[in-house]
Amino acid sequence: MPSRSRLATFIAVPVIIVGGALAFAHQGGSHHGPTDAQHIEMHLDHMSKMLTKIDASEAQKSQMDGILRGAFADLKATKDSHHAAFGQFHELLFAPSIDRARIETLRARQVKLLDDMSRNFATAFADAAEVLSPEQRAALAKEVRAHHGG
Repeated sequence: MPSRSRLATFIAVPVIIVGGALAFAHQGGSHHGPTDAQHIEMHLDHMSKMLTKIDASEAQKSQMDGILRGAFADLKATKDSHHAAFGQFHELLFAPSIDRARIETLRARQVKLLDDMSRNFATAFADAAEVLSPEQRAALAKEVRAHHGG
C-alpha cells in the first residue's frame, strides 16, 4: 500500500503543478492587457495621439484606425478560438484514454491558426506603416521608443 500512495503522489504533484501553470498562463490577459473592446479602444486612442504628435493628417489617422481596428478584431477572434481549443486540449488530456492523434490534430490546427494570425497582424501593421511617409515613420518610431522606455 505505501508504494501505491507514493505513486499516486508522484503522479498527482506534477499534474497539479502543470495544471496550475497552464491556468495561470491562460488567464484572460496578455502583456498589453486583454483584447476586449475597452483595451482595443485604449490602444487605438493612444496611437491616434502619437499620430497627432507626428503631424499625421486626419485621412492618415482614419486609414490607420481602420487597418489597426481590423487587426485587433482578428487578434481577439484568434485569442477566443485559441482559448476554446485550450479547453478541448484539457478534455483530451484528462480523458479516460489518451487520443494522441486528436491531440496532434488540435496542436497542428492551433499552430496554423496562430501562424495565420501572426502573418495577418504583420501584414496589417505593414499596411498601416505604408500610410505614413518615411519621415513620419521615423518620428513615430521615436514616439514608440519613448513610450516603451527605449
